[in-house]
Amino acid sequence: MSIDRPSVPSPIQNRLALVTDDSRPSRPFFRGIRGGLLVALGCLLAASSGSAADAPGFSVRARNLAATARTLAAPTPMTGKYWIYLTDKEVFDSQTCARQLDQLGATVDAHAATRRAKSMPDRIVDFHDLPVASSYVEQLHQLGLDVVHESRWLNAVSVRATRAQLAAVAVLPFVSEIAPVLGTRRHGEPDGIIERFSPDAGRRDSEPAAPGDPFDYGPSRAQLEQINVIAAHQAGLSGAGVIVGVFDTGFEHDHPAFSQIVSEGRLLAQYDFVNDDPETQNESGDDSSQHAHGTFTWSALGGFAEGELVGPAYGASFLLAKTEDITSETPVEEDNWVAAAEWADQLGVDVISTSLSYIDWYTYEDMDGDTAPITIAADIAASRGIVVCVSAGNQGGTAWYYIGAPADADSIIAVGAVDADNILAEFSSHGPTYDGRTKPEVLALGVHTHCAIPVELGADYADVSGTSLSCPLVGGVAALVVEAHPNWPPMLVRQQLLDTADNAATPDNDRGWGLVDTYGAITAVSGTPGDPLPAAPLLVAYPNPSRHGVWLEGRLATAQGPVSVEIFDPAGRLVRRLDGAESRQSIFWDGRSDVGRAVAPGIYYARWQSGEWQASTKLILQGS
Repeated sequence: MSIDRPSVPSPIQNRLALVTDDSRPSRPFFRGIRGGLLVALGCLLAASSGSAADAPGFSVRARNLAATARTLAAPTPMTGKYWIYLTDKEVFDSQTCARQLDQLGATVDAHAATRRAKSMPDRIVDFHDLPVASSYVEQLHQLGLDVVHESRWLNAVSVRATRAQLAAVAVLPFVSEIAPVLGTRRHGEPDGIIERFSPDAGRRDSEPAAPGDPFDYGPSRAQLEQINVIAAHQAGLSGAGVIVGVFDTGFEHDHPAFSQIVSEGRLLAQYDFVNDDPETQNESGDDSSQHAHGTFTWSALGGFAEGELVGPAYGASFLLAKTEDITSETPVEEDNWVAAAEWADQLGVDVISTSLSYIDWYTYEDMDGDTAPITIAADIAASRGIVVCVSAGNQGGTAWYYIGAPADADSIIAVGAVDADNILAEFSSHGPTYDGRTKPEVLALGVHTHCAIPVELGADYADVSGTSLSCPLVGGVAALVVEAHPNWPPMLVRQQLLDTADNAATPDNDRGWGLVDTYGAITAVSGTPGDPLPAAPLLVAYPNPSRHGVWLEGRLATAQGPVSVEIFDPAGRLVRRLDGAESRQSIFWDGRSDVGRAVAPGIYYARWQSGEWQASTKLILQGS
């Protein structure tokens, strides 16, 4: 669909504008990020021009010895972990940089490449995407440090280490700064796992279906009608072909609300970044409530149980990341979230929905869009073409009052909460950011939001409150917008949601731009509101699971050009490419690679594309 709008600044343009503004408060961490971004910009310019003389230079990130000294003198962080920021990536000239970027770009997942191109039209990878220097990580291992996560985007590693080990690390020439990995507690949240929650008292009555409803929405109808989702569903939108990442405490994916997602192969991947394993549902030894909060949020976004619960993006595909440990004093740790964002990026995520808010061990002055590592990572994710939706926080009725990180990022969508009468929830956090930007961006229902709950809490479904529940509703809305406008970059998706919300004429630091209007955001620049939209694309695989090959049938709205199907392994490596005629409706994959060898049994992913339309699904290949 074509659009005619003023240009919207890209996320990376926003960040570069910020780092060259010397009027901002001087902050030790900010100065380090500024140096890192200038190196990144130098690599980008030199790589595109072919001349290092045209670039700002390849000087390493300045060593912040004062900040490191403060870290070593301070008590051990509550998380027990530290960030070790590195001066460089062992890339010191434009030719090396260009060569490594070319090599890296050739390995990017096809869906991720298409998504990145919306925000990175000249080159789909940049300096941020280059890996952390392996020789540096090896030296840290040799000193006995336990390396937890490596962050390409921050050029840093998180570690567990003794003070003696950190003192030895601090003098290494490639170490720029040592800082604590911060965490936060879920204190006083209305959407806490147990507090202020009663399955018996917290259940809304089912609403009668209205003429034209495509489903019996049950008690979830009101929260969708309030933000004009049902009109989008009537137009055939469901989130099909869009990959959504949900980051939370864990997820009971055996719940009936997710049975359709699982049976259709739309749970593409999951990972537990707390315990470093591929299972996000409760396992032996987990607290019985560990996966409760994630079950709430995922179901509000994409669950489907007709007559009970329908999420806005019930037809989307999902990546699930367990980033929070409720048994810890600091259940939410920033390095887990950063690692999850980089993982999801590599797997092609289009939208990230995350219901957390960092305030512990930060001050309001830190809510400036450039201090918290999680905030910086959220903006970098947006610069890679990802729509990032974040809960504003539940501190509106506390002494803190303001939004937390990463809701202070400038390129994301921070979501506040209203009740069923569109009145701002007392607990919903307020703006502005410390540097004066209006927050939150938009609102959705966060008071008695209907969602799925694990059976160990006493029911299958109930109403739960908090910006943790309003955020996934908007995350699902974002997926519908991306489905309807697959060529829109995230900043345009964000702008459309803001421009069509109910307070857009007078945005403020309580309601932001207001209650979102899903169908209005989709149709405002593409025709008359109410015009039918093309049916959503869908890729169907059968039989699935399969032993001897699988038929792939693309159900696309209109023929846009020749069909191509790509098969990928779980690591994102291309296994097979199959091309078909423009009119072809189904293609058979015989379970073999491009060189004719039978592939190993396991999970694979299929991507069907025709012009701008695309759809994906998960395949399960069994042994013969």
